Amino acid sequence: MTVTEEIMQAVFTAPDERKQAALSALRGEPVATARPVTGPLLLGVGAGARFLGVSRATLWRAMRAGHIEKVELFAGSYRVRRQDLEALAAGRSAAGRPATVGGGSVRQ
Repeated sequence: MTVTEEIMQAVFTAPDERKQAALSALRGEPVATARPVTGPLLLGVGAGARFLGVSRATLWRAMRAGHIEKVELFAGSYRVRRQDLEALAAGRSAAGRPATVGGGSVRQ
């Protein structure tokens, strides 16, 4: 795939806010920075489930389905990335495809 084809694919698949940010950058305008991260970057499964407003079992199903990637700190001890939870709450999986948890929308 050529660079031009990659750019065109990105334009068609990016959310509107990302398109606007890219357009501002191309125009040389200042681009808004990402909001500061508050809180832990990795959460335990229980805390991650509370963050999403779902049960632990539902979060485990989302991990098995590939919507959230689990991080194994050591044998049997798992965490989830806060950014993956935020993406899932926004309707995207960790892989960037549309996702829902628990049969519907995810609430915070």
